[in-house]
Amino acid sequence: MEHDNSKELSRNVIQKSKWMDFLKRFVDVLRINIFIVDCEGHVLIPPHQDGSRRRYGSIFLARSFMFDLSGRGGNLLDEFESHGKYLEAKDPFDFRAFAIPVKADGDRIIAYMIVGPVILNKRWENNDYINLFNLLGLKIDDFMDAVHEIRVVSYVTVKAILDLLSEVAKDVVALSLERKKLHHSRFNKKVLKKEIADIAQDLYTTIHLDELLVTILDVALNLSQAECGSIMFLDEVRGELEIKVSRGMDEERAQNTRLRIGEGIAGIAAQENRSFVICGEEGDDHIKHLLKRPDIHQAMVVPLSSKNRVFGVLNLHTLKEDGQIEANANNLRHLSKLISAAIHSI
Repeated sequence: MEHDNSKELSRNVIQKSKWMDFLKRFVDVLRINIFIVDCEGHVLIPPHQDGSRRRYGSIFLARSFMFDLSGRGGNLLDEFESHGKYLEAKDPFDFRAFAIPVKADGDRIIAYMIVGPVILNKRWENNDYINLFNLLGLKIDDFMDAVHEIRVVSYVTVKAILDLLSEVAKDVVALSLERKKLHHSRFNKKVLKKEIADIAQDLYTTIHLDELLVTILDVALNLSQAECGSIMFLDEVRGELEIKVSRGMDEERAQNTRLRIGEGIAGIAAQENRSFVICGEEGDDHIKHLLKRPDIHQAMVVPLSSKNRVFGVLNLHTLKEDGQIEANANNLRHLSKLISAAIHSI
């Protein structure tokens, strides 16, 4: 009975057209496949196709992971094992796929978001793949290009990706349920007038956005092993950046900080839509005159943008000598694109 309720809830919440658009944005940013299965492991939304071509190694999902992508066969989830909050599957080539539980009404699982394949840490040599292709009876020419499309990620990076996708999925589900509730109330004229319902929807969305921003900042801090950071949003009317969420900062300073576009490092990053990596007092010549805190060993300022329009800035810094901001600069730039897609979804 509970399975039936979960399946009905997943049909109501996971509307195919909206979720396909949502997933495509993340696939384009991550260069990793994402698709949705129900709680019984049957495909609800298949991997995205670019014309007639499946990308980012998705050909391996059926060929080496042995996933049934038709939606008519067995339980795809049988190929996964539990790994903490997520499920993980591994194929003979050591490619990995992960399953993120999508929940509604508390802890009820209504679907799973499948992410992968990815290569953890290091790609094999070509000959190693070729030898295994031969053993498995696969045609090499059909697959080597697909192998090189699969993204290589670290354990830390993949956990950051999964955590952020999990949080976004939770918020998208919650907002979808709330919209249905408000629509139902308006339709029956029992509870809310349209104006009140719209205000309630705006408030509910704002609360979820704030929660998402906190999670996003925590993911960035964990990835960079930094202890201090903030996410600033642009007030377009005043042309100023203001801090929406912060960690490790004085609360009063966070509330009162305002930067005009072009002012300070964050203001320059927003104005020019470019990121800056800073090591002590070493940085881009463009901002050297602003580097006045030698106690900060590493820092990074990354603009957040959608369709080349900057709407905010991610700031991270650490006082520790063994900080990992510079080492993870590319991952953090990539994360900023994922952040932009996440905020757009909410």
